[in-house]
Amino acid sequence: MRVNDKVLVENINDYFTHKGLSPNLIDDIKEKLKKDFRKSEEQNQDYIEYRGKSPAEIILTIQRNLFTLQLNPIVFFILNFIVISYLYDKQYVPFQAASGLSIFYCLVILPISIVIYIRISHKNYLYSNKLEMYIGLAIAAVSLVLVVIHAFNVNFSIVAVSIYAHQFIFFVGIIFSITGIYFKRLEFTGIGLLLCQKTVDAMIMNPGIAQIVSIIIWILLLIVIIYYTIRISSRN
Repeated sequence: MRVNDKVLVENINDYFTHKGLSPNLIDDIKEKLKKDFRKSEEQNQDYIEYRGKSPAEIILTIQRNLFTLQLNPIVFFILNFIVISYLYDKQYVPFQAASGLSIFYCLVILPISIVIYIRISHKNYLYSNKLEMYIGLAIAAVSLVLVVIHAFNVNFSIVAVSIYAHQFIFFVGIIFSITGIYFKRLEFTGIGLLLCQKTVDAMIMNPGIAQIVSIIIWILLLIVIIYYTIRISSRN
C-alpha cells in the first residue's frame, strides 16, 4: 500500500472513530476502500490523485453516503409498503381485474425503486449517489401523488387482467420473501409478504381458506415489521 493511501486509511479510521461509528462499520469502510485502491494502483497513482479529491472530500463523501445507505432500506420499505397498501386493491383480484394505478406501480414504480435500492447499496460509501437520490425523490413524489389521487377514487380505470397476472405477483412476493430472509434484507421480506397477502385470492379459490391464509400472512408480516424495527433501532 502506498504511503499516502495508508495515511488516508488512518485518517478515515480516526475521523469515524471520533464520530462514534461502530468498529465493524469502520472496518467495513476501510475494507471497501482498500479494495478500491486497486483501481489507482493500476494507474500507478495515489488514491486521492486517482479520485481527484482531497482526503477531506473523500471523508465527507463517505459520511453522506453512510447516511443514505442506512436510510435506503427504510425508505424502500416504507415507500413500497404504503403504495402497495393503498394502490393494490385486493377486492379486484377474484374478479381478474386491477386498477390502472396498481398496474402502473407494478410495471414502473416497483422496478425502478428496486434498481435505485440496489445501485445505492452497491456504491459502498465511496462514490457520490446524487443521481440515485434525485431519482428516488422523484419516485417518492410520484408515489405520493398516486396515493393522493387514489384517495379521491381516481384509479385510471379498472382493467381486466388474467388471473395469471395476480398469480405472478404472488410468486414474486414469495421470491422477495425468501430472498430477503436469505440475504438478511427484511425490507424485501416485508414487501414480499404484503404482495402475497394482496394476491392470495388468486391462488386459493375457497374464500374461507383464503381469508385464513391472509390472516396468517398478516401475522408473519407483523412479526417481520416488529423484528425489523427492533434491529434498525438497535443499529449503531
